[in-house]
Amino acid sequence: MNGLLRIRQRYQGLAQSDKKLADYLLLQPDTARHLSSQQLANEAGVSQSSVVKFAQKLGYKGFPALKLALSEALQASRNLPPCPFITKSAVMIRYGWSAKN
Repeated sequence: MNGLLRIRQRYQGLAQSDKKLADYLLLQPDTARHLSSQQLANEAGVSQSSVVKFAQKLGYKGFPALKLALSEALQASRNLPPCPFITKSAVMIRYGWSAKN
């Protein structure tokens, strides 16, 4: 299954720290797929172990497998509808992310 779609389908049931990761991944998938787990953790404001556990909760062996799924999803994502429950500005306000993110 598409990595972005997998995140979208499970979003409502995620814990708060997982939602921070999900928000970042859904809004910045192209950036996220080039980050290490530590860099993603820093960007999303969570621990590195949260990143690895999040990938496993989604059914991946680890973060590298999630990154691969994100890369594959980006190839197909041009046809996905927008996420109805998050907006970039709402997430930026919620987590205090700057415009560079």
